[in-house]
Amino acid sequence: MQKSKIVNIILALVILALLIMNKDSKSPADSIKALFNESQPVDTGKTAHTKRSLGERNLVFPEPAMVIGSYDKAGTPNIMTAAWFGVANSRPFKVSVSLRPATYSYDNIMESKAFTVNVPDASLIPYVKFAGTYSGRDMNKFEETGLTPVKAEYVNAPYVKEFPIVLECKLTEYHDLGSHRQFIGQVVDAKINERLLDEKGRVNMDLFDPVVYAQGKYYSGLDLIENIQEIEPGKKDGN
Repeated sequence: MQKSKIVNIILALVILALLIMNKDSKSPADSIKALFNESQPVDTGKTAHTKRSLGERNLVFPEPAMVIGSYDKAGTPNIMTAAWFGVANSRPFKVSVSLRPATYSYDNIMESKAFTVNVPDASLIPYVKFAGTYSGRDMNKFEETGLTPVKAEYVNAPYVKEFPIVLECKLTEYHDLGSHRQFIGQVVDAKINERLLDEKGRVNMDLFDPVVYAQGKYYSGLDLIENIQEIEPGKKDGN
């Protein structure tokens, strides 16, 4: 028997089986679509997907909550929380952080040409919130919080000892975009608490609980993920 005939017979049997399983379907195509639609959210009405225009507004959720470390002109360590953060390039590995000129860290980074990115876990949310609420012009935030500043190994900036992940960055360029200046930093070294690494040297995400930011509040990243996983397929019940 020719190979093409065998394929045709198999396809015919598959379609017949689909028809038997879906007697109410109008066509074999409907039967096939039904298999995929079983896991799709149910539309709750004609206006379920109606969009409202809000103009120029940030609707990107969630955002990463990173704590940026820098030295001022007197060598005093400072930290601030920034959500306007992202990966900018792969090779060399670069990150971007956008700051307003009014922030204390803005002048610090321009002066020192370096900064650190301190990646918090959810247990550090109170410190992340504090660093994003108050200015380094008014206080030494390390002294106020009891956090420990450590001089970076490769760049002229401090990092936070208590934070589990640290990126040491040298400023390579910046761009004035409007309300913010985007700083591009090349990561010259990344540090991480050894307990967060698996046997292959990768980050064990079962042990690391990232912090995310949305509309003025900070959240545990794992809590958000767990809430998403609890939904059964096919059902819909800054400084």
